[in-house]
Amino acid sequence: MKHPKFDKQDYEIIFPLIIFFIVGAGLISLVRFNVLDPQNKTPYLRESTLFSAPTATAENSIHIGTYIDNIYNFSIINHTFDADGWIWIKWPQKVHDYFEAHKLTSDKWLHFVNQAQDWDYKLDKINDTPIKLDDGHYYQGYKFSFHFTMNNINLHAFPFHTLKIPIIFELADYSVANPKAIQHEFQLLADNSSSIGSYINIPGYEPIAFNILSNNHQYGTNFGLNKTNIKAFIPNQLVFEASYKQSVNSIILTKIFPLIIVMSLVLFSPMLSASQWDIRLGIPPTTLLTLVFLQLSYRDKLPDIPYITFMDMIFNICYFVIVIMFGYFLWSANKLYRSSETDKAAIVEKIDTIDLRLLLFLPIATVFLISTNWIMMNHS
Repeated sequence: MKHPKFDKQDYEIIFPLIIFFIVGAGLISLVRFNVLDPQNKTPYLRESTLFSAPTATAENSIHIGTYIDNIYNFSIINHTFDADGWIWIKWPQKVHDYFEAHKLTSDKWLHFVNQAQDWDYKLDKINDTPIKLDDGHYYQGYKFSFHFTMNNINLHAFPFHTLKIPIIFELADYSVANPKAIQHEFQLLADNSSSIGSYINIPGYEPIAFNILSNNHQYGTNFGLNKTNIKAFIPNQLVFEASYKQSVNSIILTKIFPLIIVMSLVLFSPMLSASQWDIRLGIPPTTLLTLVFLQLSYRDKLPDIPYITFMDMIFNICYFVIVIMFGYFLWSANKLYRSSETDKAAIVEKIDTIDLRLLLFLPIATVFLISTNWIMMNHS
């Protein structure tokens, strides 16, 4: 039995298909053996970044800790989520005397900065009155359930973005004549025992870290207190922030791999002989419609944003490649159509030679453009 012999034209088709098979098999293997996703996904290991207020002392420090037990009803379109958990507050005698003098309880001066609404929440005391600890500090705990907003969603790197879900605390005292007084008297510090629970998973995302940060919040108003002796209203904040990333396996299977399959139809279309010009002309428009559908399918799950994401940039590059391919097919079809019968064979051979070069150049150029945009996005 004689084995079939392949000529040069056969290898021009077989080699690109083998490369595509190797790339596809490699991606599937990475997903199958979970190589790209981090192995340790336990959210209890905190990567905390603590910035303590430089003016804080033992006498004017209020320590706040939180245990976020449950995060649910997450909506990236509405920038909202719900969270349940516990809060505990510890303060020294000086702070306690101030509260007593101004008849303040901790539920009045503890402000949830990113609380979404005032009518649907729960803040229940664990103790009726604050407990005095052995070290002289006072302690009060609360069970909370709130509806929160997020204002720091950054989707430039979508779908490889990091999603940060914060719960922000701030001192607020609007029961006295000067609502700025408490911010200048005392500072918030984070309790290092703060953590997150086991029910914080968000569909489509994996928890990767829990961070504690401190920053200053400068208000753009003096709240109607037009007095020259009042200092600027810049209270400090504590931010308890859970960070998430989408599963790389999910990104490959649902977004990258379908895009590779669709684009392969265009990139492999030069394998068709130039004599099949009518078939070649139909491939780019069909692929273009498929790409538009793929882009809209994931865009519907994102909020309206005034910038393009990394995934949008990939699609734009793919659109550009399709337009180039369609323009080339138009040129080659017209070239062949207008030639005489005696010149057709030579023109087909010339176009097939150009096809081979495109078959090598376009995939490399596409990968290069995507990689360049990713590098520029990360360094901007």
